[in-house]
Amino acid sequence: MARIAIVDDSRLARVFAAAALRARGHEVVEVEPESLFRVLAVLREAPVDLLLLDLLMPNCPGESLVRACREDPALNDLPILVLSAHRDDEALRRMQQQGLSGFLLKPLDAAALVAKVQETLAG
Repeated sequence: MARIAIVDDSRLARVFAAAALRARGHEVVEVEPESLFRVLAVLREAPVDLLLLDLLMPNCPGESLVRACREDPALNDLPILVLSAHRDDEALRRMQQQGLSGFLLKPLDAAALVAKVQETLAG
């Protein structure tokens, strides 16, 4: 199974997504988005197969994190799914140009999350 990082400033969202993915046998790393630099350090130290991240986080904006991953040689091929309660089509378009793998609208549905993760990991 895959090793997946979840970066979300909502502890409830992280716990929910982690539980759904662990139930399917994935290893999950929950990352508190203290800062963009801290999240990048965690991702470099413990490589993952997929990154799930919230779009709107005060200390680590999702769009900035996607851009930073794409500029980092160690993370530039990492599949990334954005999770958000707010759909920002312009931000999504910019992130898709940078290689965003997909988007899921919150509140998350466990089955839809698992299906999108499997689809993204399958390539």
